[in-house]
Amino acid sequence: MIVHTKLMPPQVRSNYIRRASLFKKMKAISNYSVTILTSGAGYGKSTALSLYVRDEKVACSWYTITSHDDDILPFIDHVIYSIKRLFPAFGKELKEYIQEMDRYIREEELFTLSSIFVNEIHLLGSPLILILDDFHHTEGSYLIQKWVELVVEHIPDSLHLVLSTRSRPNWSVLTKLKVNGKLLDMGESDLKLSIEEVELLLVDYHELNVTREDITNIYRLTEGWVIAISMIAENLKFENIESKKIDFTQTSLLDLFQYLALEVFTKQPPMLQQFLEQTSVYDEISAELCEEVLGLTGAKAMLSQLSQKSLFLHADVQGTYKYHALFREFLQGQLYNNQPKQYEILHERSARYYERNGDYEKAIRIYDKIGRNFAVAAILQEHGDQMLKEGKLESLYEFLKNLPDSEKDRYYKLWFYEGEILRYRSRYAAAEKCYAQAERMALQAKDIEQACLALEGWAQIYLDTIQPRMAERILNQAIQLRESSKQSLADTSRNLYWMMAENYINAGEAGRAEVWYSKGEKVIREEEKEDLLLARIYLRTGRFLEAKKLLEQKQTKQSPDKKLPQSHRESVLLLSLMEGMMGDALRSKELAQAGIQLGIQSKSPFVEACGWIRMGHAVQLLEEYNINLAVQCYETALDMMEQMNISRGKAEPYMGLCLLYGSLGEFEKARDMGTKALFETENVKDVWLSSLIQLGLGVCAYYERDFAKANPHFEKALNHFIQCQDQFGEMISMLWLALVALETDQKASLKIQLSSFIATCELKEYEFVFYHRTLFGPKDTQALVPLLLEAQKLGVHKEYVTKILSGLGYKDLDSHPGYTLKVRTLGSFKVFLGDQEVEEKEWQRGKAKELFELFITNRTNVIEKDEIIAYLWPDSDSERASRDFKVVLNALNNVLEPKRMKRSQPFYVIRQGSAYGLNPEAKIWADTDYFQDWIQAGLEEKEVKKAREFLHRGLQVYKGEYIPERRFEDWCIQERERLLTLYLRGAEKLAQLHVKEEDFDQAIFCCEQILQKDRTWEEAYRLLMYSYYRKNNRPQALKWYKRCVDVLQKEFGVEPLDATKQMYEIIIQSSQT
Repeated sequence: MIVHTKLMPPQVRSNYIRRASLFKKMKAISNYSVTILTSGAGYGKSTALSLYVRDEKVACSWYTITSHDDDILPFIDHVIYSIKRLFPAFGKELKEYIQEMDRYIREEELFTLSSIFVNEIHLLGSPLILILDDFHHTEGSYLIQKWVELVVEHIPDSLHLVLSTRSRPNWSVLTKLKVNGKLLDMGESDLKLSIEEVELLLVDYHELNVTREDITNIYRLTEGWVIAISMIAENLKFENIESKKIDFTQTSLLDLFQYLALEVFTKQPPMLQQFLEQTSVYDEISAELCEEVLGLTGAKAMLSQLSQKSLFLHADVQGTYKYHALFREFLQGQLYNNQPKQYEILHERSARYYERNGDYEKAIRIYDKIGRNFAVAAILQEHGDQMLKEGKLESLYEFLKNLPDSEKDRYYKLWFYEGEILRYRSRYAAAEKCYAQAERMALQAKDIEQACLALEGWAQIYLDTIQPRMAERILNQAIQLRESSKQSLADTSRNLYWMMAENYINAGEAGRAEVWYSKGEKVIREEEKEDLLLARIYLRTGRFLEAKKLLEQKQTKQSPDKKLPQSHRESVLLLSLMEGMMGDALRSKELAQAGIQLGIQSKSPFVEACGWIRMGHAVQLLEEYNINLAVQCYETALDMMEQMNISRGKAEPYMGLCLLYGSLGEFEKARDMGTKALFETENVKDVWLSSLIQLGLGVCAYYERDFAKANPHFEKALNHFIQCQDQFGEMISMLWLALVALETDQKASLKIQLSSFIATCELKEYEFVFYHRTLFGPKDTQALVPLLLEAQKLGVHKEYVTKILSGLGYKDLDSHPGYTLKVRTLGSFKVFLGDQEVEEKEWQRGKAKELFELFITNRTNVIEKDEIIAYLWPDSDSERASRDFKVVLNALNNVLEPKRMKRSQPFYVIRQGSAYGLNPEAKIWADTDYFQDWIQAGLEEKEVKKAREFLHRGLQVYKGEYIPERRFEDWCIQERERLLTLYLRGAEKLAQLHVKEEDFDQAIFCCEQILQKDRTWEEAYRLLMYSYYRKNNRPQALKWYKRCVDVLQKEFGVEPLDATKQMYEIIIQSSQT
């Protein structure tokens, strides 16, 4: 609901002082993107802004924020409507987006909301001044503060935002605006009256007869504080007192205000004093409210008279009034201290008035203020559900905390609400006590429905933390209670049945889960399905495509009632896990990041911890990240689970570490992590996760080449997955069993496992396991190619296998080594067979290594034998060189394929006639490819943030020059220079982006790196000069110019370009001004 009085500048009395110096500053508002007016209460911020707007006839949008404006969507609504007063068509797209979105706003949605807002402002095509008055009231709302900060960060040139506040926002973007001259700061020093202005106010405006000595004394006392001076003026109107009689010895200006307010108050007639005290109960005062609640007749005339007498009561155009905040606080103190009984009676009347009019939150606040706990409890009992659905957890919890246990026992549903909030905050032990008390009190009252709800919440703790044994006990108790009741509780039954279904999913019994899910469906309409539960059934039974479809639909069309965090069941967390299991590591990482942010925003550490676990899964699948980052993610999750005392939550991060350490060859660590994970899951009977952990232990043993230990783990995992009806788990277990059979030459077992594995892949569309590295698959997908070749030979699903091999880029292939060849050439030369580095001694002959370096430099071409000999043996006769070539080629093939069968064709090195080179079908990973791809993407990318990330990734790969040990070989020079030039271009572009974002330190670092590689790169000098110039370090900027001149003269005998000279002139001229 829009309160239109908030969208109008407050009325200003005609006798308010106009201050030339302040108005001069305010006239500059339209020259700045952001203006911040900061001061304490009583300095006249709002009045000064309102006066400026009215006197200067400034067309502006105004929004006066109150202490209750702490919800993001109503806040944005008021901003939209304030702008619509000037531009009626504004906000259409933003309103449509808000109406369709979830009412429980997440941080990532703030970016969209701010982007749409900024775009709509830009499309107005006209300048706009937007004034947010009393902005300090939003300090308790992270979402509002963040949204406004994002608007400021991307503020369009046409928008001039004014924030009037008691405390300056602590946003990093403000520093950038200040440096760029786009921020106007005004504070108490601008608002304080000078001694001359004090005289003008007292003598000319208030028509008081005061001496210069009086004015000096008043100025000294008040330090130019407007409200205190106004109070003194009110005092002086009543009696002609001398300034020495208002001398004041207290230590603070607030104490001075209290003293002066008392002086003004005591000089009013008793009836008026009573009216002031009684009306101070209200935020906004109207004649109707005074007459209905206070029983005062003639209130309209009284309010008008008070406003005209300027007793700190301000009218608005809608006929309502407000006291100045400080004066209202004083009046309430007077009423409380002098008439405590009347204070309570008036507040109680007011609370009832608001309750009758449906403003139950305002009623609760008033009842809470006067200690009417029974009234607070009664209203919360009725409206707590709505507050939970609206996500008002903080307000609800604060009210509940203030209530004594006796009231919560009387209104026992409050125990349930408190349990819900504590559970959402992952405070499970405290939540359990609340649910237990809620159930106990409900059963005493024979309220079966509420008792079932309490048990449902209690069981939800064990579902959240995946403890099937504990959950089953509570759920059986709830279902038995429900089914023995004569009450009609269809909704409760459905929830309990579905919770039991979820519990069986957690226990790995998917068949029983679907039975309970179907039982729940029978008591409700089809459209009321719980998609998250069904998606988890699909996930744990390997139906990934169906699960993804459900979850993605849920994300795009979420119910507006979804306000609260859903523990490990959050859509983004489930999707992240599935994407990791299916091999889309980047998408998995994005979803994990969203999960972490969701946990932080919703203050759910359990959700956040689950996000860190899924981030660990994603990062260990991505080559470009340091593997220690994955370890840090898992350890962060483990620490959080320890702090929350949720031992069961440690199972998945332990499993992730088991997989990670196993792939790194740290087998002892891997086994330790796997054992710890298995202890947690077997303790709570989670068969499904236990099966995945068994897989991890098996993978560890496989990479250790202890196949006798690996096989039992895989067989146990397979049997458990069959029990869980998880077809993905069955498939991946059979894959590893087939790999073991291949390694141990068990032909019969190999055919059985291969047949089952490939059939499941084809039937269930698990082809991704061949094309992408997945969380539970081989770390090198090339390990699957020998399996596929064996399947072809054995005639297993031949057509499907041929299709997969073709998709991998292989046709008519006889053999394959089973690993990716990895080559590092930048900074040093290293070759890896999969993850196994080729040691120097394994090359046998130095020329074998050089021959491979020649081949990798000419990867896309074959080289004639004579040309190879000319490169490698330029001084040998042809016969001897030809003989040496054969020996070296054979040595190279043995290094690249040490397990190749004798007399079989090499895979990596091919021969075409008399020419030799690398097989174009072979999967060879080279750091130069990675480097080129990222740098080229960064050079072409238009979006600054993406370009910066791409270039940073590429530049990190460049560890030094290309194959440094061959720096003097003719065949290597061209490639070395090409890659160096690409590095310099990428570093230059990155430096330019840093300059554009005014991150001059990073720009300087990039340029220094460039000049270390090529000291003649002139653009680097120019960027250095500019960066130091902007950092106000002109001497350093001039030094770089001199160095540029010297280097170019020495190396090429030329002068710098005109652009460099012009930069030098700008620096010289600025130092002279």
